Amino acid sequence: MRSLARSVVAATSAAAVAALCMVGATPSQAVPKSITIWADAPHAAVLTQLLAQGYKGVKVNVVTKDLAAIRDEVGKAPLESAPDIIWGDQSWSGDLALAKTILPVPMTAARKKLFPANILGGYDWFGKGYGLPVQVSNVALITNVELVPKQPTTFAELSDMAAKLKKAGKGKKGFAVGQGPTSDGYAMYPLFSGLGGFFFGKDADGNWDPSVVGLSDPKFLKNSKQIDAWNAAGLIDSSMTPEAALKAFTNGKAPFWIAGPEDMTALKALSFVYRITPVPTIVGGIKPAPLLRVQGFNITSYAYQHGALGIARKLVTRYLATAGRQLALAGASGLIPANIAAEKQLKEGRLRAIAAAGVDGQAIPNILQQQAVWPEYGGAWVKSTSGVGATKAKKAFQDASGAISTALN
Repeated sequence: MRSLARSVVAATSAAAVAALCMVGATPSQAVPKSITIWADAPHAAVLTQLLAQGYKGVKVNVVTKDLAAIRDEVGKAPLESAPDIIWGDQSWSGDLALAKTILPVPMTAARKKLFPANILGGYDWFGKGYGLPVQVSNVALITNVELVPKQPTTFAELSDMAAKLKKAGKGKKGFAVGQGPTSDGYAMYPLFSGLGGFFFGKDADGNWDPSVVGLSDPKFLKNSKQIDAWNAAGLIDSSMTPEAALKAFTNGKAPFWIAGPEDMTALKALSFVYRITPVPTIVGGIKPAPLLRVQGFNITSYAYQHGALGIARKLVTRYLATAGRQLALAGASGLIPANIAAEKQLKEGRLRAIAAAGVDGQAIPNILQQQAVWPEYGGAWVKSTSGVGATKAKKAFQDASGAISTALN
């Protein structure tokens, strides 16, 4: 990871970005006979059905691959069998754009309005959008209504309610959120952002600035004493695994739970009434924002080499961006469609409620340096919420920030 920041900055000079945009220009070439899409199994099945007759007279070959294989193999695929379009994580897009493996996905102003800005903007890389979002996941607060008839409007109220219920023997765990024994801190992000924390800053042009690490932001460090209070009260326990958190809530032993669409099976099976809401305000003037895990389509540089860039762009931005098709694709994995109209058409009310909890969410930074953040950030949460003998949150996060900066320099 050393010298990573310097290498990225060098590779993304004005000249490099200009060259990428020139390559991304639509070539005046004949329409190809076929195009190839790589996708994981659930989405490949939907694409095969949607595109059984091809697209605008062009045959569409859908190749099924594991998600990890798509990420690992796309940059070294033989030209003759390489994909023109891939399904993948939004968090890959900056790295793949840097490697010139994917090209910009130009969208009109009207098409951009089909998607929330915070979701679509997750694909931005040096002034260009490098993907089409299709599905989104985020966490929300799940509250047991039998234990908590009146929803807390602040996190302080939530903490007080949890403490009183625990004292009264109505809940063994105050706040069920999975971490231990190790954690990347994904589920903890609403608490982190709600205290003023963030992963990386941005420069004057709105690009990620890896030299500004938000784990040691003064505002967050000032508010980090709240984490120490949660630890002292036993509200948050880093030894609790995601499985234990699910069990505690579903068994009625915890009034509050942090969960997302991936927990829908457990939510549907609950025998008691519950609410799905955003995490309430922790510090006045700061909205707790969950992370957004976004997946969708990228157009590869192979599409240009295959003479298929024009048709690939139309297929992605016109055909696969529509509400009905996004509903079908997101439904394959039980997640929230990125298209605004599609999300409103969801029949599953629980998904709509989770989506509402993510309206202010933040897409995961799509730069390579983010890889250095996860273990340190997650480790800081584990160390600062480990009960008696825990590291003070200010030190835990300052140390994590220092380790990230060292890894990037």
